[in-house]
Amino acid sequence: MSPMPIWRAAVFVARPAAAPVRTGLSSPWQGTCSNSRVDLIDSLSKLENLIPEWADLHQRCPRATPFQSPQWLLPWTRHLFDGGEIQTLAIRDRGELIGLAPLFRWGISTRNVSFLGAGVSDYGDLLAVPGREAECIATLGRFVERSGGHLQLDEVRDGSPLLREWPAEPCSICPVLDLNRYPESMQRGHRVNLRHAHNRLQRHAEFGFSRAVVSNFTEYLTQFFRLHETRWGALEPRLRQFYTETARGLLASGELRLCMLEIEGSPVAAAYAFTRGETLYYYLTGYDAAMSKVSPGALLLEWMIEQARAEGVAEIDFLRHTEAYKYLWGARDRVNYRITLDIS
Repeated sequence: MSPMPIWRAAVFVARPAAAPVRTGLSSPWQGTCSNSRVDLIDSLSKLENLIPEWADLHQRCPRATPFQSPQWLLPWTRHLFDGGEIQTLAIRDRGELIGLAPLFRWGISTRNVSFLGAGVSDYGDLLAVPGREAECIATLGRFVERSGGHLQLDEVRDGSPLLREWPAEPCSICPVLDLNRYPESMQRGHRVNLRHAHNRLQRHAEFGFSRAVVSNFTEYLTQFFRLHETRWGALEPRLRQFYTETARGLLASGELRLCMLEIEGSPVAAAYAFTRGETLYYYLTGYDAAMSKVSPGALLLEWMIEQARAEGVAEIDFLRHTEAYKYLWGARDRVNYRITLDIS
C-alpha cells in the first residue's frame, strides 16, 4: 500500500480551478420554485438546530454519501473549519426541508463559495428530495448569482444532478470494486499472495477479526489511531478530534465500520470505514509494519469485503487516489468532477 495521501491529514486548502466559466444573469440557472423559501444558515448553532431535519433529508436521498451527513459535516465545521463564513442554504416547501446546500465562503473578501467538508471529504454534493433536484439547483444558482463571487464545487460525484445543470471538469479518481465481479476480479498474483498470507496467519495459535460496537468503541478507536500513526505519522490534534467525533456519530447511526485484526492478543491492522446503502467507503487504515509478512492490511480488507457482501453491499468505494493496491482487488476508476463558475 502506498503512503497515505497528504489530503487525508490536512484541513481545507483551496485549489485554484482552471478556466472557470463566466456567466451573466440569465444563465445557467433556469426553472422556478414558486412555493419555496430559502433560509440562510450562517452559524454553527443554526446548523446544529437543523440536525433532525437534515438527518431525515439525508436518509431520503438515495445517492447521498456519508460526506453530506450531519455526522460528518458538523464535526468538520467544529474542528477543521479554518476561517470564512458559513453560507448553507436550507430550501423549504411549505415548511418541509426539501434541499440543503452545505456551503461556505472563503478567501479574500470571502468571494469563493465551496462545499463544507472540503479537504477531507471524498464527495461533495447538495441534498435534495428525489424529483426536486432541478429547483434546488436553481435556488442555489440564484443565491450565488445575487451575492456574486466564484463558485468552486469540488469532488462532485459522477451522476450528480449538478452535472446536468452546470459545466464541469474532472478533478480526481475514485477506484471502486464491483462486488458482483468479486472475487473473479482479483488479479491472479494477488490471489496467490492472499493464500500465502492465510497460511502464515494460520501458524499463529490465536487470531481474530472484529468490528467496533458501543461497548468497545473507545478501545478500538485508540488502537486504530495507534496503528494509523505508527504507519503514516502523527495526526494533528484537531484532525484526531474530527475523526473521533465523526466515528462516534456514524457508530450511533449504524454506519461505522471500525474493524481490526488481532494476532496473539495484539491489534496488528485496523480500518476506519463506513457504509451507506449498497456501498462501503474504505477511508483510513493502519497496520503494524513489524507484521508485514502476514499482510495484515490485506487480510483485514478481505474480511471486511466478505462481511460487506453478507450485508448486501454491492461495491467497495476506495475513494480518492489511485494507489496500486486498489486495483489488485479489481477496482475500476470512477471520476469526480469540479464545477467552477465566476459570477458577474
